[in-house]
Amino acid sequence: LALFGITYLIAVLISGKGEDVRLGDREFQVGRADLVVQSIEANGPLLYADLKSTAGTQAIVLDHDPQALDVEGWQLYFAYRADRGPSCLASIDTATRQLVDCDGAPITVADLEPAEPDAKVVVEVGKKPIVKVVFAAAQAPATTEVPATSGG
Repeated sequence: LALFGITYLIAVLISGKGEDVRLGDREFQVGRADLVVQSIEANGPLLYADLKSTAGTQAIVLDHDPQALDVEGWQLYFAYRADRGPSCLASIDTATRQLVDCDGAPITVADLEPAEPDAKVVVEVGKKPIVKVVFAAAQAPATTEVPATSGG
C-alpha cells in the first residue's frame, strides 16, 4: 500500500503538483512529454496505482520506446500479468526498481496486459506536448448520434 502512495505522489509531481487531479476522472494528465520520457529513461516504466478501488485492477503501467520521439512510442498496460489476469498484480521492487509480478518474479512490460481498448495514451501536441491517459468512457465515440426531435 505504501508503494501505491509513493507512486501516486510521483504521478502528482510529474503531472503538475496535483492541480487538476480529481479522483474518479476518466482522463489523467501525466505531465509534459519530455519530462515523462526522462523519468522513464532514468527509472523504467511508471506504475500508477488504481485510484478507484483497492483491488488494483485499474492500476496502469506507462512506458515509452526510447527510439521514438516524445510525442510517439507510448505504450500503456494494466498492471497485471496478461497470462494470469488481475489476480497477479505487478509492483515495483523498491531495491531493484524493477517490475515484479505477484510472486516477486522479475517481469517486463511485455508480460503485462495491454490496456487498449479500455485505456490509451493521448499526447496533446503543442509548444510543450502533454501526455494523458484516457479511459474508454472518456474517449470520443466513433460515431455521433443526433438525438431525435419531436415534431410538436
